[in-house]
Amino acid sequence: MTQLPPFSRQLFLLVVIACLLAACRADVAVTPTAVPPQTIPAPTETATAVPSPTVTISPTATQVSLPAVTLEPPQSRAEFVAELQQVQAEVIGLVETQQQLLAHPRPNDPEWAGDVAVQAAFIQANRLALEDLAVPAAGENLVEGLVTAVLTCEQAAFAEDAAELAACLFPLQAVSLGGRGGVNTAVVTPFPLVGCAQTSVGLVPLTDLGADLYMGQAGGLYPDGQNTMPAEHLAAGLAQAQAIQPRAADGAPDPAGKIGLISVGMSNAAAEFNAFVRLANDDPVKNEAVVVVNGAQGGWASNKLVSNGSAAYWQVLDERLAENGLTPAQVQVVWLKEARSGIKNEPFPQEPQVLQAQLQTIVQAIQARYPNVQIVYLSSRIYGGYATGPLNPEPIAYQSGFAVKWLIEAQINGDPQLNYDPARGEVAAPWLAWGPYLWADGLTPRHDGLTWACDEFADDGTHPGDAARDKVAAILLDFFKMDETSRIWFLDR
Repeated sequence: MTQLPPFSRQLFLLVVIACLLAACRADVAVTPTAVPPQTIPAPTETATAVPSPTVTISPTATQVSLPAVTLEPPQSRAEFVAELQQVQAEVIGLVETQQQLLAHPRPNDPEWAGDVAVQAAFIQANRLALEDLAVPAAGENLVEGLVTAVLTCEQAAFAEDAAELAACLFPLQAVSLGGRGGVNTAVVTPFPLVGCAQTSVGLVPLTDLGADLYMGQAGGLYPDGQNTMPAEHLAAGLAQAQAIQPRAADGAPDPAGKIGLISVGMSNAAAEFNAFVRLANDDPVKNEAVVVVNGAQGGWASNKLVSNGSAAYWQVLDERLAENGLTPAQVQVVWLKEARSGIKNEPFPQEPQVLQAQLQTIVQAIQARYPNVQIVYLSSRIYGGYATGPLNPEPIAYQSGFAVKWLIEAQINGDPQLNYDPARGEVAAPWLAWGPYLWADGLTPRHDGLTWACDEFADDGTHPGDAARDKVAAILLDFFKMDETSRIWFLDR
């Protein structure tokens, strides 16, 4: 074979490398997570799957693991249409949430970036679930139209393109799913959003409401309008607290071991607990055995967290445990703060009841994942009256307190799905109690003087700014140092 001159060989190699780089760049696409195909009963028709397009992710987008969204096999056309409408409504909510996040960017804030990335990932997961749904020939047009609309929004969400998100929203809403005749009229923004001008919404904090009623429901943090828990529940909580002790990596009691205190929740909880971690670790009276880990993560609202039990959320949390020298067997206490994302159309009390059911699923998951967990303290949202978008404005933020209140009451009343006592049967959940109650009516002081000013929030009026994060962190620290069931293990002995 004739050998090329050195210069020609070098030129040939450069051309080959350039071609390979071009081919690789052209081939960057999201790899979908496979979901088992599901079939609608249709014995006289041939079931087909919608062809799967690819979506290119912007190189600047934050990468998150693709969640698994599944659609249950419907037993009739009515169920089939209802599932499609559910996906349509969910994606509209995700798009509107993404729009708000992009309208109020928070540079260098990983929780904001996480929120943005998770909305896009769930839009894609819904599209993939639709594509993997095998449908009769008569239903192809319904699915294809919805897939096309969702895909357009998905591309805009991954590209973080606010203009394209706005452009995709109406066609998505206008997809006719056979039975509604056009626009999905159930998807609406439930309350007016006025921003910093709304310094009060006239609602009474649960701690001040007491036995008085809000829309027929008593206030107070605990049953009968009380802010203190029943004596029997407190005694059980003290017993749980006494069982909290330093443990080795395998969970065995060990005087030289660790007590894991973690947070679970969405971006607001993540931002607030991040400030708490710094504050707690600097406090000289904190028990040195207590290792505090922020497990809350941007974008993981309650409906997303419960949508698949093996969510990437828990994998990230366990990675954070490992980074801090903890194992799941050493986690013994959790602070849980969650909220739903997307548009919420249920009236009171159904709206907080949905959140209550999701919180129940989450505390059951905590029990299953962390075998030595003893206590979960819960908090609800801070003031939402300054919100400039659909992320839990008032009165949704206020009503989230009822979801927590009713969940704890259900355990107090002996709900077996929330049983924490092995003497009463299978343990399904940790012992539950209120952490600090954080809601106050804007600038109207509650009985202890707590207020929330607009300049304490981020630009969207929903996420806590630095001042609100520090305020929540200080309230949390005071709680752990003073509460009867927490000071036993939190303070240095």
